[in-house]
Amino acid sequence: MLLKVTPTSTIAGSMKVPSSKPETQRAIIAASLCEGVSKVYNDLRCLETETMKTACRSIGATIEDKDGYLEITGVGRNLQSNARVIDALGSGLVFRVLTALTCFSPSASVISGDKILCGLVMEPLFTALDELGAKISCITEPGKGPVANWGHPLQGGECTIQGNISSQFITSVLLAAPMAAKPTKINITGEVLSISYIKQTIDTMTQCGIKLDVADDFSSITVYPGEYKATDHHIVGDFTSASYLVAAAAMFKGTTVLENMNSNSLQGERAIIEVVKALGVEVVFDDVNDNITLINKFDQIEGDFEFDASDYPNIVPTLAAIGTYVKGTFRVIGGSITRLHKSPRIKAMVSELQTMGVDITAILKDGDVYDGFEIKGAGSYEGDVELSSWGDHRIFMSLFVASLRCKNPNFLDGYNDVSCSFPGFFDEFSRAQVQFEEVEEMDDEAKRA
Repeated sequence: MLLKVTPTSTIAGSMKVPSSKPETQRAIIAASLCEGVSKVYNDLRCLETETMKTACRSIGATIEDKDGYLEITGVGRNLQSNARVIDALGSGLVFRVLTALTCFSPSASVISGDKILCGLVMEPLFTALDELGAKISCITEPGKGPVANWGHPLQGGECTIQGNISSQFITSVLLAAPMAAKPTKINITGEVLSISYIKQTIDTMTQCGIKLDVADDFSSITVYPGEYKATDHHIVGDFTSASYLVAAAAMFKGTTVLENMNSNSLQGERAIIEVVKALGVEVVFDDVNDNITLINKFDQIEGDFEFDASDYPNIVPTLAAIGTYVKGTFRVIGGSITRLHKSPRIKAMVSELQTMGVDITAILKDGDVYDGFEIKGAGSYEGDVELSSWGDHRIFMSLFVASLRCKNPNFLDGYNDVSCSFPGFFDEFSRAQVQFEEVEEMDDEAKRA
């Protein structure tokens, strides 16, 4: 089945942004490691947060879904082994964090995931945990999942992690480190990408009473042994999810209000606001009522722009969708880390937008690493093409938005994957009068009928 996305002439009105997935996941983990009861208000409920809840229940936490919040009774240091296999499905954060936490389980644990996840790079995490005293075995392929964690508690000391592969390696060690016998120093080498995610982890831990020392340049972080203290967490809107709605608002003249948004956020992807402001869109935050108003006075955005996405890589595909309709030169660099995400995201967007007729060229560094792209945009494109999501929900949502100003409908696969992070994606675009429908895979003549 494909999704037929019908072009529209306007985006306006009010749409609701889902709560932050990274903040919800970190709050669930921290609350699960506390002794006592914590509440997580305004949590996101999607496939990947449900996967995190299931994983945390497997180590002994009690998690109850309430109306508007989660109530979590943690296990402190008394982790259990309530599941023979912890299935992370497609969530890299669940896999990586539970690989670290199960070092403290009383018996061996197997941590697995889907085919895409088990193909991702994991060796830097395994090496770091080994340096701290873990005993982890790769079951099928060296350096990749699934793994068996034999339950050797981390002792503390020093480990080294590269900063340009995945911030989730650092987050995973950080969250487990307070349970080690001695202080843990993480030495982070090279360029440190996605620092905002590391900051979110540190902020969550600090709220729960964990003491850390962080170098100004994030070249090292020291975590001291301590107990996670029960606390309540209040989750704000997710700027990555908001980026698709913001992108649509930047493509059409009009006024759009986004609900469940607040300016007080550590999310790096908050940069989507600065991007569209640079394009000329007026943005007004109303933190009292938790919303943003976007006012676009242009039928066509024009100009030459360049953005460094090294601290907000999750919106790189969204930026490609925006740049598709900017008349001028639209460059994005600093996205090399996205090659290790759910799909090689820059390569995917370049390939699919070229299929759509967009003048887009990949920007490479070190010879063959996709680091960004350059687009010479236009007002519209013919459409009537079939586009692939590459099995990645963020590629799908970006291509959905990019299809809205085409002259004819496009046909997209992978539409069910929005459940990973934005279950209400289609509901919100329906509120904006965007039309789409499921269709069978058809030949070209049938698609145009």
